[in-house]
Amino acid sequence: MDTEPTTGSATPTRRDIFLAFFKIGISAFGGAMPWVRRVLVEQKRWLSDKELTDILTVCQAVPGPNVVNVSVFFGTRCHGILGGLIAFVGLMGAPFVILLLLNQLYHQFSHLPFVKSGMYGMGIVATAYLVSFAFALAKPFRKNVWAVLLCVVAAVLSAIVHWPIALVLLVCGAVGVVMSKKGVL
Repeated sequence: MDTEPTTGSATPTRRDIFLAFFKIGISAFGGAMPWVRRVLVEQKRWLSDKELTDILTVCQAVPGPNVVNVSVFFGTRCHGILGGLIAFVGLMGAPFVILLLLNQLYHQFSHLPFVKSGMYGMGIVATAYLVSFAFALAKPFRKNVWAVLLCVVAAVLSAIVHWPIALVLLVCGAVGVVMSKKGVL
């Protein structure tokens, strides 16, 4: 995997990284990975779709939330350990404070019917948001029938057959490596 940024014209500064991940952290309602893609790929052009997919692939193979892993991976890639810490604080600082405040409010009012209905409705929208992110993430593979088939098989094994994600990554990842080496992917 190529670990150097190839899309942007220059390595972002530590301040740029903090502000980008701060923006992601305060904007990421319903899931942060779509915002990571929007900011790092579409707006800042620090990564290509392929680079983000490569980074996300590595980050899914280690414990922890993918978005946190991606932020630390990207920050570290640009500015070492300090860059990783800066990206992490930028991403998690504001949401942590907001979560503490919302937690207090939720526990005071969670028994109310309109709060329960609101949570259900927001769950539906968050799900749709994640589905749209999945389609955006699959963009580099859309024209390859075998890649789409492998994505579908991995999704079925995970969502319907209920294989653990580690097993899905191991099996489908191995198949993907073999298919890639043979030039099918």
